[in-house]
Amino acid sequence: MRATHTDVYIDSRGRRLERMSLAQRKALRRQYKAKIPVWRQPLVGYLASVPLVALALLTTSTLRGALGDFHFPSALLILAVLIVATVWGVGPSLFTLFLSAVLLEYNFALPPNQFLIRNWVDGVQLLPFLVSGMIVAIITAQRERARLKTLMAEQELQEYAQELEEINRKLEDASQMKDRFLSIASHELKTPITTIRGQAQLALRRLSKQRSSPDNLEGVQSALERINDQTSRLTSLIDELLDVSSIRNGKAELRKRRTDLRDICREVVEDQRLLTGRSILLDMPSEPVKLSIDADRISQVLVNLVSNAVKYSPEESAVEVCVQQEPEDVLIQVRDYGKGIPEDQQAQIFETFYRTPDAEASTKQGLGLGLAISREIVERHEGQIWCESQPGKGSSFFVKLPLR
Repeated sequence: MRATHTDVYIDSRGRRLERMSLAQRKALRRQYKAKIPVWRQPLVGYLASVPLVALALLTTSTLRGALGDFHFPSALLILAVLIVATVWGVGPSLFTLFLSAVLLEYNFALPPNQFLIRNWVDGVQLLPFLVSGMIVAIITAQRERARLKTLMAEQELQEYAQELEEINRKLEDASQMKDRFLSIASHELKTPITTIRGQAQLALRRLSKQRSSPDNLEGVQSALERINDQTSRLTSLIDELLDVSSIRNGKAELRKRRTDLRDICREVVEDQRLLTGRSILLDMPSEPVKLSIDADRISQVLVNLVSNAVKYSPEESAVEVCVQQEPEDVLIQVRDYGKGIPEDQQAQIFETFYRTPDAEASTKQGLGLGLAISREIVERHEGQIWCESQPGKGSSFFVKLPLR
């Protein structure tokens, strides 16, 4: 994690994280101290250190009288320092260390019951005990600091999680509002466009019934044909928008039934051959491929894949549709021999409204909805859809559907 200025960090993932201010750190320390039980407060530790040291001295004197030579009089005092440090922290442990050093010098130095520290040479005798106690105090301080840092990290993570939750909620609300707007706008647009298209088709039929058309009506007929074509295109786009909205909102129910997938593939390929005049090869098993699907929706997926393959490949090249039955799944492959799709764009092409730069630069029209709709339909069938492509060698789109 690197710092950009005094209050903000940018972590390894590029996220901006605010560093806690001094006031926040003080408040967190107060919160940390408030969570400590009363019996573990430092004042209790100062008071408890006196009887603990007294008990250690009494036990040491008893052992010395019972055993005779007892060469480690400071052992139990170090244990007392360790207990105080573990339970009550650094301050009480240092007080216990100082009290133990004074009483150790007074009771066990020769001659006893006298203070013999007259110079630094005499003080060196207590140095091992003091160093041991200081080590215990330092370790305790580090442990308390680690606890505080852990609490601070947990607090920062909690605040960051709350911030993420709020951002996700706002994004979800914005997404729902966008889908609702698309649904309302599509419905509102569809009615007038359908009316315009119907009137244009009616006028075209009336003109076609006339035996001879005046010269001034030829331009009208051409304009009506263009109106019919453009309203047909707008109707298709609106239908796609409605599909996206209904599928995402869960309003589009799947009407599953046992269907032979070969019938769907055969119908889609024949229709696309008639519409485009292109060579579309179909390879399927000789035996029926029965699975529980919504035939209309899977047909919609195949139409999207085959029409895209036709649209973005040379007219003289063929499009291949292959169906393979596996033990637990059915695999559908639609292959074209167009320009191909770069690897960094293959995952994005299934996103709503995404079109590759080559598609944007071409004269081919579209909103980038077909593949997004196809992915939603396939995933609702508990299947998978993906693309494999190499620039200059064409693309293959795969759909895997479970047989169950």
